[in-house]
Order: sequence, then structure tokens, then C-alpha cells
Amino acid sequence: MSTSHDSEPAVHAEIDPVDIDRLRVAAHHVLRWTDEGGADDPDIARVDLIRQHAGTLVDLGTGAADPFAAARSHALTVRNELVEIGTERSLTLAVWFDDALGLGRRGGEAITSDPAERGTD
Repeated sequence: MSTSHDSEPAVHAEIDPVDIDRLRVAAHHVLRWTDEGGADDPDIARVDLIRQHAGTLVDLGTGAADPFAAARSHALTVRNELVEIGTERSLTLAVWFDDALGLGRRGGEAITSDPAERGTD
């Protein structure tokens, strides 16, 4: 953390409405993929967790009523679980979340703490 009074905060209070829409689209595709049996993961709890957090993202709405940190938390949870499944489709969907969250290329690794909170990519 910087002690400079001129520095920008590492965590922004708002999320771009376009990025919320991108997260919603990605989450919608995740729900469709799980409905179609694409997440044929033997860990039913993992699929349920993905669906729960993806459903929350779909319900965000255009105004992003939920706080920025909550939206990122839901998105990172979905993204990490998709990476853990590790199929071609789940990894493709994880990249959609990376793109909407501004995470850049992560090389298929799980993210244990939000880069926005650390102020790095």
C-alpha cells in the first residue's frame, strides 16, 4: 500500500456498467453450460457453487446494485471453479471472466486473492 497522498486507491468503488454486462453474459453462458450438462464434474457441490454465484451475477442488473467487491467476489469464485474443472469449455468461460475483470492472462491458475485489492494485475 502506498503512503503517497497523490496515489489512486487500489480498489475502485464502482465497476464499469459494460464490465457488469460482460460478467452477466459470461455468467449466463455458465448457467446454460451447466444446464446442458457441460459441467459434468463428479463434484456436485462444485457445480452447485458455480451455479449459485453465476446466478447472482446474472441477477446484478444494469445498475450494479451490489457493491463492486461483491460482484468481483462472485465472479472470481465462478472463474476459479471453472479453472478447477479444467475442460476446454470451462477454461474458455474462465477467460471471459478474466477479460471482464481486467485480470489479463492468468495462465489457467486459480486466483487466491483479488488483484484489485493488492493494486496489481
